[in-house]
Order: sequence, then structure tokens, then C-alpha cells
Amino acid sequence: MAKTSKKGSKLKLENTGVKTEHWDDTFRLMSWWDADRVSKANVMVVGAGALGNEVLKNLALMNVGSIFIVDFDTIEYANLCRSVLFRTQDIKLNKFKCEIAGERIKDINPNVKVQTVNGDIMIDVGLGVLRRMDVIIGCLDNRIARLFINRYAYKVGKVWIDGAIENLSGQLNVYKNGTSCYECALTNVDWENIRFKMGCADIAQRNSTQGRVPTTPISSSIIAAMQVQEAIKVIHGNEKQSMAGEQFKYDGMNNWIIQFKTEPVREECDSHYVIKDEELIKSKELTNEMTIAECLKWLKAHFKDDEINIQLNYKIILEIASMKSEITYELIIPEPHFSENKQTIYQAEPGEPIGITKYADRINSKFPNLDLKLKDVGIPPLHILTVETSEDTYFVELTGDESFLNYN
Repeated sequence: MAKTSKKGSKLKLENTGVKTEHWDDTFRLMSWWDADRVSKANVMVVGAGALGNEVLKNLALMNVGSIFIVDFDTIEYANLCRSVLFRTQDIKLNKFKCEIAGERIKDINPNVKVQTVNGDIMIDVGLGVLRRMDVIIGCLDNRIARLFINRYAYKVGKVWIDGAIENLSGQLNVYKNGTSCYECALTNVDWENIRFKMGCADIAQRNSTQGRVPTTPISSSIIAAMQVQEAIKVIHGNEKQSMAGEQFKYDGMNNWIIQFKTEPVREECDSHYVIKDEELIKSKELTNEMTIAECLKWLKAHFKDDEINIQLNYKIILEIASMKSEITYELIIPEPHFSENKQTIYQAEPGEPIGITKYADRINSKFPNLDLKLKDVGIPPLHILTVETSEDTYFVELTGDESFLNYN
């Protein structure tokens, strides 16, 4: 059997008499194809379910150089009929979707470099990571995660491509600063659902879902193909043919496809704040491994100001109560990390509602435990901190975490 070895984007075939070929030789026949751009591109994929599987497969086949995968779920039997990268034996391994998906796309194309994060995009991926991406692809099934990606992508000036599927149908949006915005397009009903989930005192109820959405590998493959096609345009800097500002809809049952202009962006929208590069303070002294006290000390010295607040976009739970037995517990845990499994510890009886009775949405010198590390309160590696002083608001990157980005 022929042995293969990898060097750059070349696949060398040894002892076969076959000349050395590039993986993307066929693509290079297209006059516009830029092999170097594609092989050096960094693409983030959020969600490794049915849609994410197809997106990842296509990115690997297109020879995209570095792929960053984010997902917090494990593989279930119901995933197999819609997920090209998963196998029956994966269920027994109890591995996370992102890990298995990362391994399988490297099997497809050994040129691809992969990094995976078993976590939630809303809290477990630093803004500095998104800042280093060329494009972000969303393969999600809930509005809150989409809203967070939209705000993050806007802040760091990145295009993100959102896909959604149901039954034999699907849709696609390309969101780009100043052209289109997910938040601007949210309806009153959308906002009611988001506010209910975000503000619900019963944590378990807020984290619950409506149940499994029926999808097919057919709709997944169609929408994912369009998402990757749009990502390739972004990587090539092709704005003229981009779908930004338009929505693509596919209905397989009735055999129709429609593409139309989306609503223009509003003047006032919480997503529209952009962190300009000249505004960003990058410090290699800062890392999420340092304690809160050490970070506050550095910030006070840097800004020459004792009034320092690190603003958060999530709550740190400081106290909860079991709502039937009325027993209170003190703890320190980021709200998105307070899973239903962790809640059962505090339930006097099974299924008892748990409510938040005290929380923090910022970190300062009055925080209950200054010896905790930043990572212990939900601040991920390479994050960009929003720092409020007595005079202004600044953005500070934990650039000391640069080694976190380590594709394999």
C-alpha cells in the first residue's frame, strides 16, 4: 500500500510512481481560487450537530487550513441519521461532538489543523479568539446563542454566517458590520422568548428546550454547502458576490428557493458597538490564569485609578434558593455553567425549582473571593475585558493567553 506524508497542503505519494499533487489541484483550475488564502484561513464553526457536521466536512474538503470547533454536547443515537461524521461506536466513547468531529475531518483531509472547545460560545470562548478568525459559521438551534455571536462578531469586525434547518427546509443569512445584523431583524416575539429565557428565575426552566427539532441530512447538506460557499467568498475578500444583506430560504417539500433583501440595519442597536484596533489594549502580562486580585491590581496601576469594574455579559451566581423548601446556599459559579446536573445537589426534592437570589454582573474589589482565578468566574482564555474606570470604558485583551490557540 502507498504511504502518505503531509507537507503543507501537499499530499506526497511515496513509492507509487505518482507525481506529487496538491490536495486542491482541481480547485486551482478555477481562475479565482487562491490556494494560499484558503490554506492559511482560520474558520470558527459553532455547533457540531447535523448542520455543523456538513459544514465541517465541506471545510475539510475545500482544504481550509485551520478550523476552530465549539460545541458542548455529546453524541446520541438520534444524531447518527443526520451526522456524516459520527458513528455508532462514538456513543459508547462518551466523547463530545466537537472532539469526534475534529478527529473525523482530519481523517478526511490530513492537511487540516483543528482545535476544539467543549463549551458554550456565550462564555467559554474569548473575544480575542474570534478576533483572530477570518470568518465565523453558526450552526445553532437557539436565538440566545445567535444573539451573542452577533454581538461578538460585530465587536471584532468579523463576518458570521448563520444557518438554520427544520424538516426539509432551511435558511441562511450572512451578517456583516454595517450591512446586516441578526439583532436588528429580531421580532417582538423573538425578543419575548429571549427575555423570558434570560430573565427566568428558575434556572432549569430557562435552560430547557422546546424538544428535538425534526431535521434531515438533506436540508443540512444544502444549507451547509451554501454556508461554506459564502465563507470561501469571505476568505477570498469577494464582497461583490457575497450574500451579506440578503436571506436565502429553501423549501424542499414544495421545491422552491427564494433569496431576498433583509431589513436594513437600524441606527440604534446594542450589537453595533465595534472595538477599533487602536482602542484595544493588548497585554501579554494578562492571562485568565491570574487571580482576580492580580488582575485588578494590574488594571488599577495601568489606568492609575482605584475605581475599576470588569463588566460581564453574564451573571455570577452568589446565592441560590430552593423555592419550595426555601433553603438558601452561597456559592460562586458563572450562571451558564450551572447545569441541571449541578442544580440537583441543592434540591430538597426531585424537580424542585432553583432560583437565583444574589448575583454579580461585574467584578471589582468588593467581589466575595478575590483569590479565585479569572477562569474560575467564567472568563475564558484570550478574552477581551470590558473595563470601566471612574472616567471611561476601555477594552483590554488577555494577550498572555495567545498560546491557547494551538491547532493540531
